[in-house]
Amino acid sequence: MNKAKAVLIGAIGGAVGGLLGIGGAIILVPCMIYFLGVSQHSAHATSLAIVIPGAVMSAFVYNTFGQLDIGLAVLFAAGGMTGAYIGSALLPRVRPAVLKRIFAVLALAMSIRMGWGL
Repeated sequence: MNKAKAVLIGAIGGAVGGLLGIGGAIILVPCMIYFLGVSQHSAHATSLAIVIPGAVMSAFVYNTFGQLDIGLAVLFAAGGMTGAYIGSALLPRVRPAVLKRIFAVLALAMSIRMGWGL
């Protein structure tokens, strides 16, 4: 694996995630699959570990600007950890092709929704 590519992809994913609040997975997963040859399942799992440090850094910076609602973040984190456990337990049971389609549909739906301000 090309380490320079991995660092560059991580930096781009982190910048996009920090700017847009998307966590970077929308960039990281396809880049790991198509540019680094990582399997669909490994890309999804790895993107979660990558997002943690970037999310902490972004939250710290946003907090210095007074834009972080810590109480709301705690509530979402509680629900998010439960959902993450369920989702990660289901991941090995989903075929890579199905996982790719689910990811693509979600990315497309969110981009359409955001692009048209719905």
